[in-house]
Amino acid sequence: MAVRSVSIALSTENVARSVRFYVEQLGFTCTLQSEGFARVRLGVADIMLAQPNAHLPWQGPRFTGSIYLEVDNVEELWESLKTRARISYPIETMAYGVREFGLLDDNGYALSFAQHVATDERVSPTP
Repeated sequence: MAVRSVSIALSTENVARSVRFYVEQLGFTCTLQSEGFARVRLGVADIMLAQPNAHLPWQGPRFTGSIYLEVDNVEELWESLKTRARISYPIETMAYGVREFGLLDDNGYALSFAQHVATDERVSPTP
């Protein structure tokens, strides 16, 4: 078995607002938008935005993880977003070899943006 891509589906009560967030704030392109559904893409990141399933009780956006996006310009992205987005954690070089920061999208879903760093830039883990 070979997995060729991964798409993420996120529920939102306001698809148009969510599309605006991903396009205007993060630079995604909207590749499809219809009543209650849209698809946005940036590089290999493919996110579907859909109104809640009418057959299930809606209790608001719920997702226990973080959508982790590897980028090639994390410093530039940080400078662009740090005063315009809801930051969940500031930019930092992690012990596992990436420089990253996190933010919350318009629904409160966690997005992390990361870029691999050279070995000598890594933070040593604390004992």
